[in-house]
Formats: sequence, C-alpha cells, structure tokens
Amino acid sequence: MSKKPAIIKPKTVAIPTDHTAQRKLKTTLGIIIAVFAFLLYAQSISFNYTMDDHPVIDKNKLTTQGIASIPTLLKTDYWYGFKEEYRGPVYRPTSLIVFAIEWQFFPDNPNFYHLINVILFAISCWLLFVTLSAFFERKSGSFGIMFPFVCSLLYASHPIHTEVVNNIKSLDEILCFLFGIASTFFIIKSVSKESNRYLILGAACFLLSMLSKETGVTFLVTIPLTVFVFIDVSRSKVIKISVALITVSLLYFIVRAQVLQSINLNTSNSYLYNSLVAAPSFISRQATAFYILMRYILLLIFPVNLTCDYNFSQIKLQTLNDFPAIAVLLINLSLGVYAIIKIRKKSIVAFGILFFYIVVAPVSNIFILNGATMAERFMYTPSLGFCIVLTYFLFKLMKAESVKSKVQNLWQTISSNSLMFVFVVLIISLYSFKTISRSRNWKDNYSIFRHDAEVSENSATIHYLLGRAILNDIYPNEKNVEQKNKYVDTAIIEFAKAIQIYPKEPNYFYYLGVAYADKNDNENAVRNYEIAVRLFQDYHLPNSDLFVNLGKSYFKTNQYLKASDILDSALKYDPKSSDAYKDKGDVLFQLARYQEASVEFKKAIDLNPKFTFAYRNLGTTYANLKEYSKALESYNSALKLDSTDMEIYKFISMIYEITGDSIKAKEYFEKANKMSGGQGR
Repeated sequence: MSKKPAIIKPKTVAIPTDHTAQRKLKTTLGIIIAVFAFLLYAQSISFNYTMDDHPVIDKNKLTTQGIASIPTLLKTDYWYGFKEEYRGPVYRPTSLIVFAIEWQFFPDNPNFYHLINVILFAISCWLLFVTLSAFFERKSGSFGIMFPFVCSLLYASHPIHTEVVNNIKSLDEILCFLFGIASTFFIIKSVSKESNRYLILGAACFLLSMLSKETGVTFLVTIPLTVFVFIDVSRSKVIKISVALITVSLLYFIVRAQVLQSINLNTSNSYLYNSLVAAPSFISRQATAFYILMRYILLLIFPVNLTCDYNFSQIKLQTLNDFPAIAVLLINLSLGVYAIIKIRKKSIVAFGILFFYIVVAPVSNIFILNGATMAERFMYTPSLGFCIVLTYFLFKLMKAESVKSKVQNLWQTISSNSLMFVFVVLIISLYSFKTISRSRNWKDNYSIFRHDAEVSENSATIHYLLGRAILNDIYPNEKNVEQKNKYVDTAIIEFAKAIQIYPKEPNYFYYLGVAYADKNDNENAVRNYEIAVRLFQDYHLPNSDLFVNLGKSYFKTNQYLKASDILDSALKYDPKSSDAYKDKGDVLFQLARYQEASVEFKKAIDLNPKFTFAYRNLGTTYANLKEYSKALESYNSALKLDSTDMEIYKFISMIYEITGDSIKAKEYFEKANKMSGGQGR
C-alpha cells in the first residue's frame, strides 16, 4: 500500500500586538461599562426617599447643617444626629460627610442624592474593570482583557445590587466597595511600578473603605490574596503590603474605639431584626447561618423574589435534623475546602470562592450576630466573587481561549467569539430586565413595601412598614373619603399581621392605635395605645407621641382624668411638646377649669407661635372667663395664621354679639355664612 501524503497544516500566524489599539480598546470597554451601569439605574434619579434615608439625611440634625457638621460627624457614631435610642456601635462617617456636602448645595433634594448614587455606582463598575484588567491580563489562561469586561458587565447588571443603588442610605456600601477596589488597584500598581507612592494611596483608600463601612476591613485579606494569585512577587513584598494594611486597620480600630467608647457595644437581643437571636442553641444558630449563606448563593444564581426585608420570621430557624441545613453545610464546606486546596495553584475559581467567603464573613452571622437576619445589600461586595466564577465558567464552556491581548478592536473581539458573547448578552439582558423592573419598586416607601410584603409575607417588619407608609404617605394625600377609609382599613390589616407574627413590639400597637384613631374608632385606639404603653415601659423606651395620642383618645372618649394624667407623662418625657400642652388645655377646659386651661394654651403658643388651634381654644377659654377683649385678641391671632377657618369667624361674631356690637357681629357672621356656602345659622 502506498503511504498517504502527509497533511501539512498551515501555521497560525500570530497577530502582532498593537499597544495603541489595546489602549483604545480598553478605553472603549471602560466607557461602555460606565455608561451601561449609569443607564441601568438612571430611572432612580426621579425616585423619593425610602427606608432609612430620612434618619441619615433630612431628619438628621447633623447632615442638615451641611459642611459645618463634618468635624462632628468624624467624632460621633452613625446615628448620633438622628435619635438617642437609635445610637449604637456603628462608625461610618464617610457617607454622612457626603450627605452633608450634598445638603449644603442641594438641600432636601432626593433626586440629586439618587443621581450621586448612580454616578458613583457607574464609576465603581468602571474602576472594577480597570482594576481587574490590571491583573487578569497578567494571569496565564485568564482570557486577557475580555475577562474583566464580561465580569464587570455581569457585576453592573446583577439585580441583587438594586437595593444598594436605589436606596440613598446605602451609599455606605457603594463607597466601601469603591474605595476597596481603588485600594486594590493602587497596591497592584505599587507592585508593578515598585513605587511607595502607590502603596500609600492604596493604604489611604483602604482606610476610606473602612470609614465608609466596617466590612471594608475584609480587603485586608483580599488584597494580599489578589497579589498572591495574580502577580508573581516575592514573599517579602506580600509581607510589606500586609504590614501596611494591618497598620492602617489598627489605626482605624483605635479611632473607632475612641469614638464609640460611650456607646453600648452589645448588639440587640431582640429577634425581631435578627431571627438568629431566637435560635434555641449554638448549633441551631450556626445551622441557620449556613442556610442563609446558601440562600445568598442561590439569589446570586437566580435573582428572583428579591425583597428589602428578611427579618423575623421570614427565615425559618434550622437544626441539624433539617435536611436543608445538612445539605447547605456540606455544600459550603466542600466549596471552602476546594478553594483552599486549589488556591495554592492560583486558581481563578478558587480565588472567586475565597473572595466571596472572606467578604461575606462579617455579615454572615456565623462569627458575630449583626443587625439583620439577611439582606441583599450585604451581597454588594461579595457578589464580585460570584461574577468572577461565573465569567470563568462562561469562557471555559464556550471555549473562548482565543480571546487574548492580540485582539485589536471590539468587533474583532466579538466576531472571534460570537457564541460566547451570545450567552453573555443573554445573561446580561435577563439581569438587566430584572434590575430595571425591580428598581421601579424603589421609587417610594409605599411601592417598595407593598411589593415586598407579598414576597416576605412572614416578616413582621415589612407588614408594619407597609402600614406606616399607607398612614404617613398615602392616606394624608388622598382626597376621596371612601378611598381614604379603604387605605386605613388596609393599614389596620397590615399592622394586625405584624402583631400576629411578633406581638412584643410596642410600635405595632401604637400605629394600629393611630389607624383606629384616623377612623374615629377611639375605643380601639385606646385599647391598642394602652398595650403599646405597657410594652414601651417593658423596654424602657419613652414615647411622648404615644402619650399625646392616647391623651387625645381618652379625651374623645370622655375619660378626662385619664387624659390629664397621660398628658402629664408626655410632658415628663418631652417638656417641649406643644401638642401636649394644647391637649392638656382642652382637657382642663372640659373640666371647666378655665383659668388653668388658659395657662396650658399659652405654654403651647410659647413653644409654637404658629399653633392656630391653641390660639383658637385660648380665645374660647377667655370667652368662658368673660375676658372678651383677650378672647378677640386670641381669635384674631388665629385668623392671621389661618383665615379660612369658618369657626373662628363664628366665635368672633358671638363675642361681638355678647359685647353689644351688632354691626361687627353681623359682619363676621356673614363672612362665616359665606364660607359655609350659605349654610351657617
């Protein structure tokens, strides 16, 4: 047999690298990522305040002082400017300083604050691409510049970030991530350039990351890990970087300890906000914590049924007898062991897994209990580890080995790996659709709570928050009486659901009382207010508003002595409550103690010179004391504040009638009659 002629395969001609073209490509890809990230959340610029935005912005006595408050913000805890009972071991001055600066130039403008969030998110995604490019291009088998591009797009589009970007308060998460990535970038630069200047910049950004949120401390571990995996450096350089970061972190913790020295460092023992507090044993707590960890991973893979609240009792407590707990424990341990073994070979997958577990550790409830059972905002930084792993498998499965630095332009990149980019576009499109639709829920409190109450139907907190949003935001602005009644009924149902799930929270009963009072069902209002008072006393948390409202309801049910006593309690906790003084005056008036009533009304006016009802009721009190000139003076003061109050014109007419000035009496009577549409008598 004759031998077949040998088949000569043509040699693959390498495309020479054009560094100018590479720089242009990198610039183009960076711009695409930044613009994409911005447009993805652009709709949120028109949104209002939601959730904890008020306590850190417009209801915060420090941030509303503008730039002048910065020195105080640097030396006080996070909630210092809001309410005393909210204060705790939280030190995050960076985001508060940004809010103060924003307030200085754009006071009480949520649209501008949302704009800043979106811009900083877009910058973060761009910087993530630049930083990933700085070390993934060096990594053998890491698919060149396109790996950072795809990974950054996946990160930008992932729906789990919607809570952070759409909630102004979560600027702390955005800044923590932004400065952490910046720190990583500068430290990588310090290695490649052998420059201490970049090391100092990296250390400074690391400090800013921790000052933005405490979880920034995890970059202390992830940055040296990144250097080890992606850059061939000596052990001495890794130690030098680690020492610099440790020094900065020690400085941060010293400052933090000094600021928080007067704050109770114990976490809340209430399981309302962290269900794990109610775990019957340490083993149960750990089993539940690992179960939650797997819930996070599943949300990263399938970001559906997103919600702003996972608190009691949305997450079921687990025991080792529960199959889900055993399964997730084994899965998490397997992933951890795999990553530790493979990281020695500088595996990209191992790096992504370890990055996730390292960054999620402080908020996992495994080591310490934090302020929430579970929260999507906690995934803002850890999700990067997931995106790295997902990108790696996309490139491997689609056999995208040819996407390397030889690529000269974007079109060449896409055409050479069209199948892979079809899958990438498909995933990013699905993510983007979910992100845009989910973001719409964040336009205001009512929208987000109404939607999420259906997802977190077993959460007491979300039903309570929905009820409050109805009473505070929707009910007051509704003009149709029938619809107003429907809103109140809905609020009552939501508060009742919250109480059924967690019957120990005084605020649930307080607001249920408010809802009944709005319906003029004062008997039910009294009953719920009284329960709230007992629960508040158990928690040693005074609530002046509760006492004032209970006093009003006692008054409306003719329980004047009880009303007087409870209003005294209100004034004990808040001596500057003009409402309490005015209501105390009303009670004394009904008891025919007119002289004492006049004193209370005048105290209310001293505290609030624009208190129309206090002036009006003071005028009526003087009329009963037959001090008619003082009565007219008070009524006229009320009219200056509200010239549309028909009742005041009637009262003035009556005073003139009593004092014999029939002309004036007729004049004011006709004004009142005209305002009532001719129905006055």
